[in-house]
Amino acid sequence: MTVGLLPGSPAEVPGIALDTEQAAREHGLELVLGERDGALCLWAPGGPEKPLCVNFSDGKQGYRLTPERVRHERLVKALGKPREGRIRVLDATAGLGRDAALMAQAGFQVLLAERSPVLHALLADGLRRAPVELTANMTLLPCGDSRDSDLSALHAVYLDPMFPAREKSAAVKKDLRWLQSLCPYPDADEELALFRWAQQLAPHRIVIKRPGKAPQLAGQTPGFSQKGKAVRFDVYTFG
Repeated sequence: MTVGLLPGSPAEVPGIALDTEQAAREHGLELVLGERDGALCLWAPGGPEKPLCVNFSDGKQGYRLTPERVRHERLVKALGKPREGRIRVLDATAGLGRDAALMAQAGFQVLLAERSPVLHALLADGLRRAPVELTANMTLLPCGDSRDSDLSALHAVYLDPMFPAREKSAAVKKDLRWLQSLCPYPDADEELALFRWAQQLAPHRIVIKRPGKAPQLAGQTPGFSQKGKAVRFDVYTFG
């Protein structure tokens, strides 16, 4: 998807540079990126939706990151306790960084990988504005293929390859719908390649976020799952 780049957009993000939302509508662009209220945001030009930015402190996300709450998160339980001194986790599909923040708050050193230039730019801006006590455990890898980075001695690889698109798009939350436009859901071959790549990194665990009733990623049967009402975390253990 081509994104309109309004003032405040990073120079490295691909898209069409424009001065106004009206110009984006004239170009038929569904999304624009730009600065709003001191934050880098993504939004639908002329639409009623609130612009989307990465903010780790507001609303439900801020509540989930409190010390009293974070230890009860199913994702943190799925990660288990580090072994052999390994506390590094690779979030290979970082998205908006919400789950990465939970893992970091739980004490893991989280490497965030994101291949979408738009989402990578939003993440970088959110980390720039986040409290240092949180970002001290979060490292954003260069945009693109994370396989060129140092990914040794990992406790876990975390995968959230987006949920399959629903038939009734009105039922999909705004931020998820926009993310689906930027990062289409992988097909069966891509799912398997992603899982095999995670295995090759030799982590103690692979944790995969799935819709509650969805099949396992790439047909791979997990050792166990942490199940919630809407989502579950499938856990694959090694060694």
